Amino acid sequence: MRLTKYILTTIFMQALFSTAIANTYIDTTYTYYDGVSNKYILSSNKLEYTPVQANESSSGIYNGGSYTSKVLTEYDCLKLEQLFNNALANKKAHTIKNVKPNAAIEISVGNKKINFLLKSAAAINISLNNFLKQLIIK
Repeated sequence: MRLTKYILTTIFMQALFSTAIANTYIDTTYTYYDGVSNKYILSSNKLEYTPVQANESSSGIYNGGSYTSKVLTEYDCLKLEQLFNNALANKKAHTIKNVKPNAAIEISVGNKKINFLLKSAAAINISLNNFLKQLIIK
């Protein structure tokens, strides 16, 4: 079932971005904003983490740490791309409510973009968030 969902999502993305260059894995940028607006960007094999600073947080106190940039292994890139694609395909995990602690995702290929919000308690959001955090501290 998961493989079927992944294949359907991949076909959907290719159809949606039909004018993009054929190799979407190299040209696709995935951006994830966690529940407190820390930003993670996966582009090619590089993961960047841009944390919220205290002066940007709604409380004025929260600090997400320091900027980090990492080169990922091929395995980690593929797993992360699969998580993003599963998040896109899992419509039950989506929400229209842009409130904390929901997450925001943007998938970009060239000048085409898909934006959606994930419910904070959705299993795919928790998996994606945990994997991103794990990669940053690796």
